[in-house]
Amino acid sequence: MTDQNHKIQTIMTRRISLVQAIAAANCEHLRLNQIASGFLVLDQKDDEEGTDLGAGDAERATNVEALAACMTRIETLETELAAVDQDLAAIIERDDT
Repeated sequence: MTDQNHKIQTIMTRRISLVQAIAAANCEHLRLNQIASGFLVLDQKDDEEGTDLGAGDAERATNVEALAACMTRIETLETELAAVDQDLAAIIERDDT
């Protein structure tokens, strides 16, 4: 295996790992969004019944923080993936010249 092939293989391995991490983070973000939607349903129920139990306020805050952290993680991973793609493109471009 040539040095360039080895570099491409290393980059592709890293790329696959990043894509898997992004998929996992997106799954977690979806799960957290579903929890947030559940809280909205409870709010709607409280509004219809004229009650405000304030139940789950701590859980809501924790979920909001987790959503923000998850989105930050996704953005970080996507930035890393873009850098890996640039590295791959640069190696392929060098091969074409």
